[in-house]
Amino acid sequence: MQTKKIKFNHQNIEINYRDESDLSVIDEIFVDKMYRSTEDIIKNLTQPILDIGAHIGLFSIYASVLNPETKIIALEPEPANFKLLKENLQLNHLKNILQKQVAMIGNDKSETELFISENTHNHSTLPPNPWIIQPPDKILVPTTNIEKIIKQNKIDKIGLLKMDIEGGEFEIFQNIEDKIFNIIENIAVEYHETEKNKRDDLENIIHSHGFSIEHFPNHYDKRFGLLLCRNKKIK
Repeated sequence: MQTKKIKFNHQNIEINYRDESDLSVIDEIFVDKMYRSTEDIIKNLTQPILDIGAHIGLFSIYASVLNPETKIIALEPEPANFKLLKENLQLNHLKNILQKQVAMIGNDKSETELFISENTHNHSTLPPNPWIIQPPDKILVPTTNIEKIIKQNKIDKIGLLKMDIEGGEFEIFQNIEDKIFNIIENIAVEYHETEKNKRDDLENIIHSHGFSIEHFPNHYDKRFGLLLCRNKKIK
């Protein structure tokens, strides 16, 4: 285990990490500022943030430093990632983040298969491509959905729905009901295109529910990127 020290928003942060895969996400968030476009939104939020696909807690830490008063709910299903997430939150004495070791899915099942990648941030509930010679290992993990999270935490509105779940975002957004979209103020979703699921499909779903959309493509791979979406029906 190694520790990286960061100065962010005039605050000193320490993050424990295991390998280059973890370090790449630290750099993505705190050096490359992938979520720079969300900073003003986060600073002004009064409603909770849902961090879906929280990995080792990096976006939750990022958001907590920007707005230590707003409740953050961090979901991460993979046990080793979740353990390190808890360590990093404790290391930085962050009190406004609730952690749950679950996967977000688009149905009511109580568990799902999680396919384990060599890269710690690439685990996915999506089955691997059938032509892969050596498919990845998989584990069963407990699950939840957005409606359950809202009910369990008595949420009236979601200030920011952040999602980075390696392709699982398409199924979830296809199954979110109107009543849920209507209480989401902002969405920051990392999309992961496949032959079946395209960015345009995701944009069309979100746009149809009254959101404006900004697109921030990944400069290294056009299949990936970030969509920042604002609910035009909520002032």
